[in-house]
Amino acid sequence: MSEATATCRIHDKYEEIECSNPAYDVEGFCILHSQEKAKDPEAFKTALRARWNQQDTEFYDFRLVFFPVPFDPKDFFGSREFSKPVDFSGATFTEGAVFSWATFTEKANFAGATFMKEAYFVDATFRKEANFLTVTIRGRAVLLDLNPPQAGVPSPPAFRADFQYLHFSPEAMLRFQDLSLAYCTFNASDLRRVEFHHVQWHPYRGRQAVYDEVLLRQEEKKKPWFWAWLLYDDPHADPPSSWTDKYGEVERLYRDLQENYERARDYKRMGDFYYGEMEMHRRASKWRWFPFYWYNLYWALSGYGERPSRAFGLLIFFLAVLTGLLAWSGLEILDHKYSAGFGNPFFYLLQKVTLQRPTWAEPVGFGGKLVAGVSVLFIPGQAALFLLALRNRLGRRR
Repeated sequence: MSEATATCRIHDKYEEIECSNPAYDVEGFCILHSQEKAKDPEAFKTALRARWNQQDTEFYDFRLVFFPVPFDPKDFFGSREFSKPVDFSGATFTEGAVFSWATFTEKANFAGATFMKEAYFVDATFRKEANFLTVTIRGRAVLLDLNPPQAGVPSPPAFRADFQYLHFSPEAMLRFQDLSLAYCTFNASDLRRVEFHHVQWHPYRGRQAVYDEVLLRQEEKKKPWFWAWLLYDDPHADPPSSWTDKYGEVERLYRDLQENYERARDYKRMGDFYYGEMEMHRRASKWRWFPFYWYNLYWALSGYGERPSRAFGLLIFFLAVLTGLLAWSGLEILDHKYSAGFGNPFFYLLQKVTLQRPTWAEPVGFGGKLVAGVSVLFIPGQAALFLLALRNRLGRRR
């Protein structure tokens, strides 16, 4: 086949992409896939427009396209409506990648794309999922006010996207602002390198959580790992899934977010992310199925020192139960200045747990002495957890 009739053939990581465009450079790539930075911008735009206007394709195919230096994507993609799925996987944007005010009605795939300089997704609408898996960012990328309210639409669709395995160069910057990340995943991405401004995370059991945790818990419900681990005795079978590693990866996301939000002095969300980190650490352990495992107790009694209302409620509960048990077992009044009454067990325990050594009364029998002794451990310990949780929740704000 002669050079004049040669067609472009290009390989990505997984497959060979057939391109009907004629070869453009000495390597046999067409004007779209040639990696020459100074290739003819008008010829490139003409080929890009022809690819856009193809009617016989099920999706907009911009895979591995190399956008040249003189080409400005905002003139082509900004404010445009993508009525079919669009695939920018492996594409390289040497200058700005501007998709502001664009509308993606179907799936948008940017997996493996490289943004050399600016990348702007401002007021863009994603009605289906967006894939930013393994994207490389070498400049400034901004996602701002995605899926904004629209006239006649009661509620815009939730922004759903995959930002797993992101790659950052030393000078790169990724910024999320004024949007919801409630249904976005970030597994294996360094969230210390990301800026978050006025974003909402997934509301989960009274706290802000990353969606990776929600999906992981759903996955575990379908494949409980504990019994697979406990009953694993076949040396020739594949080992059970490493849930410890999966929870450990989400734990690292929470740790990165704590560092990120601590720099911003957003201590409330930092507390939520600390709670998430501890949850992942607890759930990664095979001992979490035992009620008296230390992390189970720390979670149940005070929410890892982040739930003062829980700690205070249990403090009152323990005090009421122990008072009732002491009243039931009996309390002998030794000092006749004190009259018998229901309040005596309560005041006796109150003095006992505050180390006042009351001599005006004495528990009756073994049961009463046991209750009095246990109260010295339970009540001060729970009171300390309450004060710790209160300090963590309010003291960080100073």
